[in-house]
Amino acid sequence: MGDISLILVPKPPALRRRARKISSNDRGGKLPYCGNMYRLDEKDHRLILALKKNCRASLVALGRDIGLSRSATHDRITRLEELGIIIGYTVIIDENTTPMTRAFLTIKLEAGFENSVTTNMIAEKTGVRSTYCLSGDIDLIAYCECTDIASLGVLRDEISSIKGVAEIHTRNIFSSSNN
Repeated sequence: MGDISLILVPKPPALRRRARKISSNDRGGKLPYCGNMYRLDEKDHRLILALKKNCRASLVALGRDIGLSRSATHDRITRLEELGIIIGYTVIIDENTTPMTRAFLTIKLEAGFENSVTTNMIAEKTGVRSTYCLSGDIDLIAYCECTDIASLGVLRDEISSIKGVAEIHTRNIFSSSNN
């Protein structure tokens, strides 16, 4: 499989307070950690990669892929969820079969407005999938998906009416190599 680098993950406060018998060596024993950091082993990495490929795979199939029993695989997934390493599962949609109007909105703010506040206001809008604060001549980028061009126009107008937004430009996406 190749070398997998060691990743240390902070222990969440809830897990620091209560001892839990979830093992990195399949059953029983304490989870290996250094101070307040958990160590992810090769099986954790292989499980995460298998889940990235197919998060709907059965526990038996996942366990077979990484060399663990169904119950040990379940315990690892539960531990990774509790640690906040796995924060959710998603569906990847073939953009060719589900046409959406996609665009990046580049946004400049008026002087004196805080990026994080405006970013949060924009992120709450329906159709905005992600927002990014930037350095340079553009303050924010918002990635948007709307059902049609008219919906995108409405979203753009809503964002441009937010106090502090000085300038907004729409950059429609015609194609992409990654979904």
